Amino acid sequence: MRAIVLICFVIAAVGLNSTFVSAQVPERAICGVEQAVACPAHEECERTLPAAVNLPALIKIDRSAGVIFSKRESGETRTSKIASELEGDGLHILQGSEDGSPWSMRIDLETGRFSLVSAQDNLGFVAFGYCSSTLMTAGEGKQ
Repeated sequence: MRAIVLICFVIAAVGLNSTFVSAQVPERAICGVEQAVACPAHEECERTLPAAVNLPALIKIDRSAGVIFSKRESGETRTSKIASELEGDGLHILQGSEDGSPWSMRIDLETGRFSLVSAQDNLGFVAFGYCSSTLMTAGEGKQ
């Protein structure tokens, strides 16, 4: 189950501007997954931290390459392809699937907040967090 959970949330990131003054979607961003909700079939959903359900805390998006990268605490890295993108009304939506599990992510271009959903056999997930492109460019290498 942990591998399936990771696959779904590797997708949890989108290229967004950290100040979001402009509605333009940057090519690269880093996103933090702050909270996850796991919903097994016929059981109550559990709200938890990403690590508790084996999700990465940080995810890197590269829209120009059409991929999302993540790394778990164990050191395992994942790459997932972005299948489609939609933009409008101050939102950016990414969609795709991996190993038969569809996912969709909604990002508010003004605030950087995102929500992500993924469906699997007998299990569904929702994740929440924040994306920033400024962390990928401004002050890199400086302390």
